[in-house]
Amino acid sequence: MEEYPPLFGEGQKRSVTASALSKETLKAGTENTVWAKQVAQDKKLFAGHGPEVRDYAKAFIHAKLVASGAGSGDAGDIINGDLIVAITDSDQRRVFASHVVGNLGDLADALEDDRTSRPIMAALAPYAMPGRYLEFRILPSPGSGGVELDPAESDARLYYSEVSV
Repeated sequence: MEEYPPLFGEGQKRSVTASALSKETLKAGTENTVWAKQVAQDKKLFAGHGPEVRDYAKAFIHAKLVASGAGSGDAGDIINGDLIVAITDSDQRRVFASHVVGNLGDLADALEDDRTSRPIMAALAPYAMPGRYLEFRILPSPGSGGVELDPAESDARLYYSEVSV
């Protein structure tokens, strides 16, 4: 996946907030899906929205993900690792494309910044076609393996875009 300028003006911007994430116990050494949306037959989805140019950007993101206290972490512990966006097949087994959105530590720190100083999640190609899934995944750092994600206590705003076919 990579930034793709022709998509910068396309699609309806959709938010993914922490409350939409799954309460998952993160397995070390593997990508753990924490949000997935199957693409409807009359739609196409792509990660991000708008351009990377800060003056025109439309998708300023942050993700402060914390542990629930179940599993190996204490309640409120910050989850570390990488946040990844992926396009998978209809069984969510085969990855067609993926992209590291950012380091979760940096994305957690971004919550303290002014909105327009946060990292930007510009439009990324390719599209997720009908029947496939667009997913957000966490590849936890070794210290965050075994921790259960607590969506209710986390704070995140990520983006994808939806296009009618």
